[in-house]
Amino acid sequence: MKRQILTEVLIELRKSALTIDSKESWKEVMKKYDMIIGGARFNKISTIELEHSLKSTFNYEIDNDEMLELIPQACHALGMKTKPMELLNLPLKIDAYTIDLF
Repeated sequence: MKRQILTEVLIELRKSALTIDSKESWKEVMKKYDMIIGGARFNKISTIELEHSLKSTFNYEIDNDEMLELIPQACHALGMKTKPMELLNLPLKIDAYTIDLF
């Protein structure tokens, strides 16, 4: 259930990110989802931003540890690349992921 919701949200975010063709549309998409979208192709998000957007835009809450467990699976199934972000003081502890939506 939680993985399905994450998958549906990621698909929606990818579709919206693909519509970005100007600074104005980039701002509109970020405002719509209440999250920062970065990258040279406006296709990178973080799980920190995703968690915020899930709460504020999609009215869905997920525990950070659950998200960190589910994101690699959901993204792999969608062909999205993830990159772990580790804590400085605990280099083997993954604290978040960056996600390439496309």
